[in-house]
Amino acid sequence: MVVGGSPERVATGSGAARSVGASGIYAALVLFGLTIAGGYLLLRLQYLLVILFLALLFASSIAGPVRRLERWGAPRGIAILAVYGVIGAILGALMWYVLPRVVGQAADAATDLPGRLRDLEETRARITELGADYPILREFEGRLLEIAGGAGNAFTSRLLGLPEAVARTLFTLVSVSTIALLLLLTKERIITLILSLVHPRHRSTTQRVLNEMGERLGAYLRAKLIVITIVGSLVWLTLFFLGSSYAVLVAIFAGATEALPRIGPWIGRVAILLAVLPLGWTAVVIAMVAHVVIENLKGQVISPLVESDQVDIHPLTAFIAIIAGSILLGWLGAVIAVPLAAVIQVLVQDVLIPWRRDRLAPAEAAYALGPSLPAGEPVMVGEVRAGVSGRER
Repeated sequence: MVVGGSPERVATGSGAARSVGASGIYAALVLFGLTIAGGYLLLRLQYLLVILFLALLFASSIAGPVRRLERWGAPRGIAILAVYGVIGAILGALMWYVLPRVVGQAADAATDLPGRLRDLEETRARITELGADYPILREFEGRLLEIAGGAGNAFTSRLLGLPEAVARTLFTLVSVSTIALLLLLTKERIITLILSLVHPRHRSTTQRVLNEMGERLGAYLRAKLIVITIVGSLVWLTLFFLGSSYAVLVAIFAGATEALPRIGPWIGRVAILLAVLPLGWTAVVIAMVAHVVIENLKGQVISPLVESDQVDIHPLTAFIAIIAGSILLGWLGAVIAVPLAAVIQVLVQDVLIPWRRDRLAPAEAAYALGPSLPAGEPVMVGEVRAGVSGRER
């Protein structure tokens, strides 16, 4: 006698269970393989993804002036070309004024390099002489030679890789500008396509989230460019009054490093130190104090006035994003980490948190209004409503 059904039914049920279990395993394996393939594809295309994000960042930053020109009656294409023309004119004027000086100062630095090496050789010879009386200095001599050799190798490798770096930079700039132009020209169609893929009930929220992300990205880049310009100008004034021969070159570098949050000012400070070191220790102290004052002025006055609450991102989130970006993509990852974190924060605040609260609303109501039940026993919203109506009666 078979309890619970015939042997055929039991066999059929166990076979179906094995079939379902096998199909679940296969589905999990396929999903795992697709995840690995997707991660590998993203890793291989990380340069393209960075270019796309930089283009989106640039397009968001000039969307405001384009909209203003459109309100004045200019067609979208003419408005975009006008903004591009103004940016190109400003960059051309800066290059016309700055580039000859930068090239001259770089040439002077290359000319001074043999003299610096002779000074280093004289220092090594002096250490060798003193090493006879002080043996501990021999270890210092070896360390000095190691540092000098490493610096020479690094300089040579950077010099050999300079043409490739210049070509890659130009390609990136052209790609970012072109993609940003196409994004601005087709903005309405892209938004319409995205909204058409969303449930009608959520289209207004999607529209608001897209607008807020664009505003935060644009505000971040515009504010950062203003801060970079102000800091670079103040560094140039400091080095100019100290009489440094590399004032323009170091000011541009120190201003550009402001794009790297947290670590950027320290990199710029090292460049300033190297620029004023030949001028004596008095100039070094003045330059370091001046740069500390500039950074405090930026943190206490310039950034609050310029950036205000445009990005509105928590400092802890920014710090974690910078570390993650640096690990994944190096200095370029550190540059795009904060605006990318701002976009993710908008999605979390306006999409994920409201969705989760809606999901938790029945449980919150059951917990607040329902009777206490043993742990693990589910509470149905209909039962809670019935209990509430019974209490009212």
